[in-house]
Amino acid sequence: MASYAAFFDLDHTIINTSSGRVMFRGSIERGLLRKRHARAALAFAILYRLGLMSADAAVQRWLSWYAGMPANRIDLFADEWTDEIKRFIREDARREIERHRKDGGLTVILSASPSFICERIRGHLGMDDILCTEFETEGGVLTGRMRGAYCYGPEKLSRARAYCESRGLSLDGAWYSADSRSDIHVLEAVGNPVCVSPDAKLARIAKQRGWRIVLWR
Repeated sequence: MASYAAFFDLDHTIINTSSGRVMFRGSIERGLLRKRHARAALAFAILYRLGLMSADAAVQRWLSWYAGMPANRIDLFADEWTDEIKRFIREDARREIERHRKDGGLTVILSASPSFICERIRGHLGMDDILCTEFETEGGVLTGRMRGAYCYGPEKLSRARAYCESRGLSLDGAWYSADSRSDIHVLEAVGNPVCVSPDAKLARIAKQRGWRIVLWR
């Protein structure tokens, strides 16, 4: 029986890139989206950085472009996208996941990335579970909406807390490895926060609070 949970962010933590960027570029290359969608996505990113659009709203607009697509069509390309993402898996992440496995921890991807990407990476790395964003489908077709909440910011903490509670584990004994200021909610709650090649804002907070900072290769 597992004695604790070890949560890992995906983008810029387990992998040294953005899985969403790989998926978005692949969607345009395969004709699932058009180049005008790339321009719109860039505009959403700018609005988000300026605080004029929430992350949830930006992702919902992005998801709406997939409405009406057969889910199995996305699955056909998901293997291809994941094969590219695998090339960016950090060796230090592999070692840390294996360490927790040997120590009796449950290894869990906790990410805003979509489930069909996270599940494939979970299987590749031999991890136990995923907590991530899910695309809603009806009758095998994407609705262009999320099923449940976007797994980002405070929602990540809600998912991690529920996961631990359902298994009789404590957040005080949990680990979370992540790179971004947006991960602060979980990092504050777990007993073992690990800041992986953190962005400037998270690095500053980590130094103030004495959190562990690592540079994974």
